[in-house]
Amino acid sequence: MVTFLKLRNYKQVDGVHYGTPKEVWGFRTAPRREPPVRIAGEFLRANRELLGLAGLRLKRARVIESLGARHVIFQQWLDSLRVHRAYVTVHLSTAGRVYLSKNRAVPRELAEPAERFRITAERARRIALSGAAGKGRVVDVERMWYPLGAKLRPAYRVKVHRTRPRRDWIVFVDGATGRVLRRYDNLAQARAVGSVFDPNPVIALGGSSQLVKRGRVVEKVPAAAYRMVTLRDLENPSRLDGRRVSTRLTRRRARAADGRFVYTSDRSHFEEVMAYYHLDAAIRYLELLGYRGSRAIFGEAVPVNANGTEEDNSWYSPHERSLTFGLGGVDDAEDAEVILHELGHAIQDAICPGFGQSLEAAAMGEGFGDYFAASFFADRKPARYRTSVGTWDFVTDTEHDPPCLRRVDELLTMEAFEHEEGWEHENGRIWSAALWDVGRAVGRAVADPIIVESHFQLDGFTTLARGARAILDADRNLYAGRHLAKLREVFRKRGIGPVE
Repeated sequence: MVTFLKLRNYKQVDGVHYGTPKEVWGFRTAPRREPPVRIAGEFLRANRELLGLAGLRLKRARVIESLGARHVIFQQWLDSLRVHRAYVTVHLSTAGRVYLSKNRAVPRELAEPAERFRITAERARRIALSGAAGKGRVVDVERMWYPLGAKLRPAYRVKVHRTRPRRDWIVFVDGATGRVLRRYDNLAQARAVGSVFDPNPVIALGGSSQLVKRGRVVEKVPAAAYRMVTLRDLENPSRLDGRRVSTRLTRRRARAADGRFVYTSDRSHFEEVMAYYHLDAAIRYLELLGYRGSRAIFGEAVPVNANGTEEDNSWYSPHERSLTFGLGGVDDAEDAEVILHELGHAIQDAICPGFGQSLEAAAMGEGFGDYFAASFFADRKPARYRTSVGTWDFVTDTEHDPPCLRRVDELLTMEAFEHEEGWEHENGRIWSAALWDVGRAVGRAVADPIIVESHFQLDGFTTLARGARAILDADRNLYAGRHLAKLREVFRKRGIGPVE
């Protein structure tokens, strides 16, 4: 019967480290009436060479029943200790037909640990506690093996609980060296749902014809412009306070006991939901670029006042490190590109406190904010709107086509730079256009990291030339200088330099 379950026609997804498939699929075995655990065990024995399971000790961990299938999970053990995340799963239909297997087991030839335990559990506890800022207590310690690449490390898995702020840290400490292998917060953060524009109704509706009548903005935005989203990592599902963003500065805050922050744009709470969702998403994007953990740009939640002034203006306050959005004209926080523009100032100040104290540095602040907003939403916008920022906030604009606050593709060079106070928005168009050219030259996946990274070597009185040189340095540091020729050409065409 074991031979009957041996796979011959299947598809596989190759693993990275072990030379074994991490998933086999594209097959369905004949139906069987035996218990799922027995079928799963026989399936693994029949395919142990394919999956690299020969000689391994697997223990059944659990069986999960879903509506149409059974899912059997096995855990790998070595020398009476669990191997972290080394599991094998077998998935079969209610008719007993196996159709999928996932494999994270460490093959026998790689399962010999590189080292043995040399530090005690008590020392691992102290190491884990030292990395949990604030007072915490250890609630569990487990000895285990921890896969690191293709090697097994002895490790302690330490659970640390902290009450203020609430955190449940999982810390993996190397059992030989005491080095922290990994640390993450295992707290199940609350989620809620909300209605937003993404990024604004002009983009959602493909134009402004339904939004402007006789030169005036309509009061009721069509339902098709809204999108339902998940509001993640809330400390409490009834308030918009999260790990990355808090709207606590907002007057008459939104409160949703059922976790549903669903409003239309004519309700004051709508802007609060917009600010929370889009700022949280943008900061998560920075984390995806690598700015997380000890490299995180923001050490605490960014405070937001979503309706802080009746003026048609929004700002970032370096003193309070907070964002404020205005209600004049179209409410600024109804346009996610305006939200991300202001976050751009917060990013620069978090990396380089006091950024923007010279004419050129101030222009770079405005230019970076426009670029960051345009780049972040570029994939969601049709080509006609891709280089326009603030198309909802300035939907009645008559200067640009399409109407917008500013563009990031202006044909400007340093010759157009105005050396007078108060021209930072106009001068910023030179820098945003240069950054947009960088994105076009090397792609967003490269441009965004090197542009953000470049700020770490700037100061509050920087210049466009220094900013350009910092981008070249960032490319050297992150990509071994593979894009230098293209970057030099971008800045040469804009008259920004010298860059060498």
